[in-house]
Amino acid sequence: MTNKVRVIFQSIFLAMIGYVAIRPLFDKAYVSDFEAYCPFGGIASLGSKLSQGTMSCNMSETQVLLGIGVIVGILLIGKLFCSYVCPIGSITEWLGKLGDKLKIRIEMPKMVDRPLRSLKYLILFAALYYTMTSSELFCKEFDPYFASVNLFNNTDIMLYFAIPAFVFTILGAVFFRLFWCKYLCPLGAISNIFLNIAGAAIIIMVFIIANYFGAGLSYVWLLLGLVVVGLVNELGLMKSFLMPVPKITRNTDTCSECGICDEECPQGIIISKFEKVDHIDCTLCSDCIHACPDTKSLTMNKKAKLKYLAPVATVLLILLSLGASRNFEFTTISERWSNFDKAGNLAVYKQSGLKNIKCYGSSMSLKSQLENIEGIFGLDTYAKSHSVTIYYDPKVISEKKVKKSLFTPTKLEVRKIKGGVDSLAQWEVGIYGLFDLYDFNNLFYTLKEDEGVYGFETHFGEPVTALVFYDASKTNTQKMIAQIEKDFVMAKKAKAIEKVELDFKVADKGIDKGFIKFGNYKQRIFRPYDRKFNDYKNYKPEQLSVFVFPMPEAGIPAFRRYFGSLSSHLSADEAIVRLSTRYTNVPSALIFFDNSKTDVEKIKTALTKPMLTVFLSDTETKDIENPFHIKPDGKVMKAIELNIDNEDETE
Repeated sequence: MTNKVRVIFQSIFLAMIGYVAIRPLFDKAYVSDFEAYCPFGGIASLGSKLSQGTMSCNMSETQVLLGIGVIVGILLIGKLFCSYVCPIGSITEWLGKLGDKLKIRIEMPKMVDRPLRSLKYLILFAALYYTMTSSELFCKEFDPYFASVNLFNNTDIMLYFAIPAFVFTILGAVFFRLFWCKYLCPLGAISNIFLNIAGAAIIIMVFIIANYFGAGLSYVWLLLGLVVVGLVNELGLMKSFLMPVPKITRNTDTCSECGICDEECPQGIIISKFEKVDHIDCTLCSDCIHACPDTKSLTMNKKAKLKYLAPVATVLLILLSLGASRNFEFTTISERWSNFDKAGNLAVYKQSGLKNIKCYGSSMSLKSQLENIEGIFGLDTYAKSHSVTIYYDPKVISEKKVKKSLFTPTKLEVRKIKGGVDSLAQWEVGIYGLFDLYDFNNLFYTLKEDEGVYGFETHFGEPVTALVFYDASKTNTQKMIAQIEKDFVMAKKAKAIEKVELDFKVADKGIDKGFIKFGNYKQRIFRPYDRKFNDYKNYKPEQLSVFVFPMPEAGIPAFRRYFGSLSSHLSADEAIVRLSTRYTNVPSALIFFDNSKTDVEKIKTALTKPMLTVFLSDTETKDIENPFHIKPDGKVMKAIELNIDNEDETE
């Protein structure tokens, strides 16, 4: 008899993943998130939180609590995730059955099986070590599930890791029993570590006691100790100890030793050799119980009524984990600086609704923005609620200035001006719900629906003010107010139409600011880029030359993301010290350089290379395709002759 309940569970979870994959086809506003409920990512992020005090990017309380739920399930009931939930486990189990039907699947020889099992512990240590020390999820770089559901098209995937992992997983499952689960799965390694609860508990207690007495051991040592416990058990004893409480039991008085249970065990455990199955590979799937022709011979803890314990416990643990995650919120980062402990009585400012606070990377970017502001001593960010708590000295900086420090003004061109327009009207208005870059983008999407609006810029205020540039013959302030206060708009994003929810409220009717000439408008709406490097500050203006040339891409918002890469590429020449863009009748680029060490021809060669060399660190580089089509026909000037400001605007 087939364990239909388990097949239904496996099918439901795979169907849910399929739904996430295809939903964008009929719901343009939906963005597929295949790691939203990843327990291993949650466990890795918890390690990062304990070790670094920071959550890994895109990991939230949901994944962490689901990861904790998996470990609790292992301790109390067994490896429920492996048998009822895991998509890789389900697919590879079914592929193994295909291999059996084709008569090409074989059992891994024992002399090879044991050494190969150590691989998943090495992978576990590497994956968790990297995450614990960098707060970045290394598992996404090789995970065959993450790679396949994203069709190998995601910036977090390293193809030279992911493709071999995918191939080994698929082919290994066909030719060998559960190849991924037994030899490569890091979550399987975690499961087996906690099946030896006595050994794991000893390591944890030694770590706690040692640090209590001042050893100062990092969590990496705890990880190493737990990995060794799991590895020794799996290579040697291959047993679970004490926990979990429920185990498959065989009644030797009634068992006919027909061998059906042996054939039905997906793990290949010889059930007929055990009175109580304590093999480390047992996932408590209960397939053997369902297959046994005698209902009294194979049971769970000698109780036939517990046959459905595993699926019921799986549902309860998932519900409890998801419920618990709704009541917790971890700090994504918690950073302090400038003698925080000696700063005295600090005030606290909290702000929510910062949509750009969405992960570790964006939180660290905000930290970099704030740590150089006098009077601010620390911050906590919360990606789940998109909020921040800032610690500051009210004697040095006011609350209003703290709030202003979170604000980044912007300029956005809504549409290009075509012929026949020589000036635009200007309308200044305060808008509630407008603060961060995501809000500015949403304002862009809604104003784009008004054919008379050409651009806007934002300025800090309470509420934030927007200066809108428009054609008074095509629209008016009443129409623009109605457009801004819409509940939603359908916006074109990445070649797809998505529903964008809006929550803007206009403060008043605004102020008419008169007209602006076309040429002045083009110069005003242009967003300059400015990046200094290679000890620029050590040069005096009279020591530098500037190569100035037209660069149309400098006026196209989509290209702004690549200017950082271009700056990094140019910095390979130590004589090039600054890249700026300005609007001088046309969008232009300005490259500052020491003409005693390099010349314009070398700069032109660097600009027109088909590949840009980007520096990831002092020693590591990456080549990317040059997105710019630069025609470096310009002129060389002395830096001292230029009349430009010295503000940086970097992205």
